[in-house]
Amino acid sequence: MIDFKVRRLSTNDTRPHFDCADADLNEFFQKDSIESCRQLLAVTYAVEQNNELVAYFSISNDAIKKELFPISAFKRATNFIPHCKRYSSLPAVKIGRLATSKCKQSNGIGSEILNFIKGWFTEGNKTGCRFIIVDANNNLDTIRFYSKNGFSFLSQKDESDDTRLLYFDLFTFRR
Repeated sequence: MIDFKVRRLSTNDTRPHFDCADADLNEFFQKDSIESCRQLLAVTYAVEQNNELVAYFSISNDAIKKELFPISAFKRATNFIPHCKRYSSLPAVKIGRLATSKCKQSNGIGSEILNFIKGWFTEGNKTGCRFIIVDANNNLDTIRFYSKNGFSFLSQKDESDDTRLLYFDLFTFRR
């Protein structure tokens, strides 16, 4: 287990230098995360190890619409929910961005962050959240990373898109 500290960033917090070798993720951290917070769209968290920024992630509320779910997965997820037919969507937290600094990649930090988020939303069920979803960049390394961490494709319709929608059922992680 990797020892790290998670710190919520506000609009007033100065963003330290960060480089994950992806210009879009770097720019989000430096600029867009501030505006996302200001607009109440997402909250960004710094992940620090020995007072050094090693990663960040941003999260927001979301939901998975019933019609997007594979039928068998929706039935499995709602099997024990009273009146499940009334649900047109199921609550989720969305990982908008997740990045590890270039010098710390392939050290397990990303998986530890995902486990942190899974535990965070299952311990005490802070928001009534059943799933984690992510629009992952559609490249082999990213898809392999999320698959290795228990995420599944929500649909096959986005196979050729720039991003793939994946989900993780928090009910399977409950401690």
